Amino acid sequence: MNARQLPLLPLIVLVLLVALTFWLSQVVDVSSSRAEDIKRHEADLIVENFSAHKLNIAGDIEYSVNAEKMMHYQDDDSSVLERVLLTVTQPGQPRIVATAPRGQLLRRAAGDDEVSMEGGVHVDSEANEKYPPLKLITPKLTVIPDQNLARSTDGVVLDGPMGELKSKAFLMNTLTRHISFESVDMSYLPAGRS
Repeated sequence: MNARQLPLLPLIVLVLLVALTFWLSQVVDVSSSRAEDIKRHEADLIVENFSAHKLNIAGDIEYSVNAEKMMHYQDDDSSVLERVLLTVTQPGQPRIVATAPRGQLLRRAAGDDEVSMEGGVHVDSEANEKYPPLKLITPKLTVIPDQNLARSTDGVVLDGPMGELKSKAFLMNTLTRHISFESVDMSYLPAGRS
């Protein structure tokens, strides 16, 4: 009987090798399809009623980003926002609120966040004893909150108590409230305008 069982041993080893080869090919195909999934620009995370806050050392909110919906994409580590609300608060300064239908939240190479807003951006600043209210409208706005910068090169309309200012581009320091405009056209209205 040992003579007959001996030829079966190589056959059993061969069947085990075939099964192992088949299993390995399945594992390799799954990992290659995972790599393809990562390369595709598909949302890997969707959050309804998204809210994120940046706190200062004292624990006060410096800025917050809210959106009705946030979709994160793993391939470029970007987040697309719907119905965006960005609020910047600085001690002793009026609050600045920017709203837009669409936006994007990106992590910059320097490690800080960048919020891009588009689709008709409205920026409002409350009045205080130092500053009048500010109303600004632009098609697109880029905000780098950690650097206290907001800018647009897509045209801007600034409406204030003294009149209306139109500009090709602007750069604003949200901490000092200093705004630089490019190619300005202003309609001055005296006090008591309607």
